[in-house]
Amino acid sequence: MELHELESAWKTLDQRVAAQALDIDRLREATIGGRLHRTLRRVTAGQIVQLAIGIVFAVAGGSYWTDHVDVPHLVAYGLGLHLYGILLLGSAVALLVRLAAVDYAKPVAEVQSQLLLLRRARIRTERILWIAGAIAWVPLMMMAVRAGLRLDVWAINPAYVLWNLAAGVAIAVAIALGMWLRPAWFARMAMDGPMREVEKQLAEIDALRA
Repeated sequence: MELHELESAWKTLDQRVAAQALDIDRLREATIGGRLHRTLRRVTAGQIVQLAIGIVFAVAGGSYWTDHVDVPHLVAYGLGLHLYGILLLGSAVALLVRLAAVDYAKPVAEVQSQLLLLRRARIRTERILWIAGAIAWVPLMMMAVRAGLRLDVWAINPAYVLWNLAAGVAIAVAIALGMWLRPAWFARMAMDGPMREVEKQLAEIDALRA
């Protein structure tokens, strides 16, 4: 075989190997992208569940306080649960809107930008829900006791309700302080579960392209 023929054959082989490597990279990227899509569907399902819970709490709390407008502490219970339900509902809607905006057909850089907005929205909403949830369990518990055991705790022992409320406020303050002192820790907690998987899978795609 002549030298130029050998060089031509070598160049052809090199081009084929390069094309195969590119195809393999694209296949890996598509595989990771498919995993990313499935993971985001899990995140969407979780937000739909939260949306349903928010609707239940908002409706139950709203009907509770309107049915007991002549009893101040029962109105307070209902309003507390009603407002917490609205927070759950609003945060779920905000994240579902961000999730719907993610376009997998766009370049990875744009998808990363969309997911960054989703990440920020998740952290903001989780911050509100953690603080509100530290207090919302009190009216929920009092309503449950009244419905299940037929006991009006406030009528029997108002101090017990106030102590629980004070404990809830103290927990809320401690949570807020923890968020302020350790924002990175809270961000990791807020992005736990499927959201953390999303970040890892997107990093894999980014590293593969690099």
